[in-house]
Amino acid sequence: MNLQQCPRCFQSMQGPGRCVCGFDVPAAWFDAVQLSMAITGARTVGKSVLIGVMMDQFEYFLADKGSFLTPLGDTHARFHEKYRVPLLQQRNLLGATPPAEQEPLSPMLWKFTDGGTEFCLSVMDAAGEDFERLSPSDERFRYLGFSDFIVTLIDPLKVPGVSAVLDGVVTVPSHSGNDITVLRQVLQARAAQRVQGGPEQVLAVVLSKFDVLQRLRTLRAAPWQSIFNRPGSAMQRDPSMVSGHDAELDGALLHEELLGLLDKLGAGMVISAAAQADLPYRLFAVSALGSEPDAQSVGSGGIIPFRVLDVLQAAIAKKRRSLYAGQ
Repeated sequence: MNLQQCPRCFQSMQGPGRCVCGFDVPAAWFDAVQLSMAITGARTVGKSVLIGVMMDQFEYFLADKGSFLTPLGDTHARFHEKYRVPLLQQRNLLGATPPAEQEPLSPMLWKFTDGGTEFCLSVMDAAGEDFERLSPSDERFRYLGFSDFIVTLIDPLKVPGVSAVLDGVVTVPSHSGNDITVLRQVLQARAAQRVQGGPEQVLAVVLSKFDVLQRLRTLRAAPWQSIFNRPGSAMQRDPSMVSGHDAELDGALLHEELLGLLDKLGAGMVISAAAQADLPYRLFAVSALGSEPDAQSVGSGGIIPFRVLDVLQAAIAKKRRSLYAGQ
């Protein structure tokens, strides 16, 4: 059942039109199957880059199936200006998302048809500073209590066990947010904003910039070469652009492989933080760019995405299963 609520503030509405918060809600939000995703994480973790590449790839994915991705309201202009032009046309790295104090958080909305079902997708791109500064009970976090998929990005290089292994192999970031702390704060905000009768939620813990972890295959020290060069490993393949739906078995295999990898890396704090949430979680691995960027631009090899559609496809599949269960 669709929520008769605004996708920005989630206050009750009678139908499409301007909400009391000022957001213009299109008819498609009420007519199609609602699918909401909150993209969260600390500063510099790559949230906006993931959104830009993911939605660009999803447009091609749908086109191959004879379908279309249609932006609603001001989404076309916002996506084109903030994501497509700087990242996909100029090949520059994206600037930081302004915090809520500077720019009110509003979702981008798209409609599309997949498997005969019409969806309306809402994507929230929140600034990492918001989770470091705002109280979990702040009304600006209300969307976390209603999002179908709460996506939290973790930069592996900022996890102590991982950075220790890769120190000297790649550049370890500095002057950025603490990913594990932000993950805990996201979950605290979600718990504070959760209301009875809200949608069933899933936590997607995404290891971003996964290309840096794939460099472990070049290390001579055990057990990294054997782990990353294992034939058939889900960490080495990307079926997202050729799979017609969420590859459940492949996703489950990747989840288990990532659990084992994090354990080997001494990064159990990621799993501990996710396991403390009162909702199911799943591990993902993505690399939106495919290689380490230059100082201010995409690497000379261009953008080579890895598994950027996994989270979105899993969200679509989860929503479809809930629809069937409700019949």
